[in-house]
Amino acid sequence: MNELTLYIGNKNYSSWSLRPFLVLRKAGLPFSETLIQLDVAGFKDKLLTLSEAGTVPVLRVGEEIIPDSLEISNWAALCVPNLWPKDAQDKRQALEMCQRMQSDFEALRTHAPMNLRRRTNTDLPQSCLEDAQKMTEMWETCLARHDGPFLFDDWCIADAFSTPYATRFVSYDIPRSAKVDTYISELMADEDFLDWEAEALIEPWELPDTDKVGL
Repeated sequence: MNELTLYIGNKNYSSWSLRPFLVLRKAGLPFSETLIQLDVAGFKDKLLTLSEAGTVPVLRVGEEIIPDSLEISNWAALCVPNLWPKDAQDKRQALEMCQRMQSDFEALRTHAPMNLRRRTNTDLPQSCLEDAQKMTEMWETCLARHDGPFLFDDWCIADAFSTPYATRFVSYDIPRSAKVDTYISELMADEDFLDWEAEALIEPWELPDTDKVGL
C-alpha cells in the first residue's frame, strides 16, 4: 500500500482532524501525521498547497490527495471492512448521521467549539443548547435501537464523527441524559481518543478567540 500521511490541525481544537485520525486508527492502517498549526502567519498558504479548500484534514495516499473527513473515512472503509455497520439500513443511517454532523449543528459548533483543555459550566446561548438537545435526541434514538455500547452496537465511523461533539458536552458541561452520558464516556475512554487527547493537552499553542469561549 502507498505511504499514508494525515495532515491535521492543532489537536486541542481541530474536531475535523480528530475524526479521520480515529477512523484510520480503527482501520489499522499505518500512517504518519503532519500537524499544521492553525491561525498563525502563513498557515493558510500551507493548507492551500495541499487542497483547493485550504482546510484540514487532508490524507495523502502516495501522490493522491483526499480532503475532507468523510471522504477520508469512506476511502478507509474501502480498504478495511466493518468500519461501517454490516446491515445495509444501519449503514445508510450511519452515513446520514455523519453527513448531518458535518453540515448541521452550526450553533453548537460555533458557541461550544472543541477545546479539550476547557472545563467550564458557563451559560451557553439558547441556540447552542437547542442544537445540543437535537444531538442528544439523535444519539438516544440510535442507541435505543441497538445494544450498544456504540451507536450501531460495534464502533463505526458514525462514532468517530460523534466524538468531537461528545467532548463539547464535557468541556462545557452541557446537559444530557444518563444514556447519552454513558455513551459519551465510552467515546472518551477509547484508547485511540486518549492518545489524541494526551498530545492535545500538552500542545504549547493556543487559539485566544477559541479559549475565550466559556470563560
